Amino acid sequence: MKKLLFLGAAFAALSTAPALTANAEDMNFNRVASFPVNTNIPADMDNLSESSSEIIAATADGNGLVYSDSPLGGIGFVDITDPASPKADGFVKMEGEPTSVAVLGGRVFVALNTSESYTNPSGRLVAIDMKSRTEVSSCDLGGQPDSVAISPDGSLLAVAIENERDEDLNDGEIPQMPAGYVTIFDMADENADCGSMKKVDVTGLAGIAGDDPEPEFVDFNPNNELAVTLQENNHIVIIDGKSGK
Repeated sequence: MKKLLFLGAAFAALSTAPALTANAEDMNFNRVASFPVNTNIPADMDNLSESSSEIIAATADGNGLVYSDSPLGGIGFVDITDPASPKADGFVKMEGEPTSVAVLGGRVFVALNTSESYTNPSGRLVAIDMKSRTEVSSCDLGGQPDSVAISPDGSLLAVAIENERDEDLNDGEIPQMPAGYVTIFDMADENADCGSMKKVDVTGLAGIAGDDPEPEFVDFNPNNELAVTLQENNHIVIIDGKSGK
């Protein structure tokens, strides 16, 4: 999964009127700075090591960013107290490949790919304490994770278990088992309850390789409904976050 990420600021106009309607031309993003992630490589690693920010999340106070760095094998922190002058704020190395991050309160939740092969995928949901930068909890996901998201009310967390295909096998043609799925966790005290994990089966929905869905990206709306993209299957699935239906 490859994505382009931009550090920017959106400006909104406030009004005392009962309703505010903005024209499309009035809504825009203005880049205020950029941050070279190679400046966040730990001192005990070669500063020419491959490094790349993929998924990015902001802290609740808006003063910090956290990003997943798959090639470097960890998550990076950026201080944006002054958005025009972002500063390297440390890096946490992990045992596996971080594919996505989400932030809730003082915790960073990391989707960590630990697969030994495409046919034997595995992964964990890891919680990192923002202050100590240490792992405080972990849940077995049973497969290779991609995206992670937390509901706006902080009550649910979802992970797309992609179980991605081998792109060198049959030119990457699907189906290639095992099939992917979606996991949903209840959240309590800024932590995911591993025992509450729902495994949502999304096979049989897509007209393209329906028996081998590859969930790619997940996100919640304010109603705790979860949108899931099946990129390779050319579908989008909507899931009720509470029931898993």
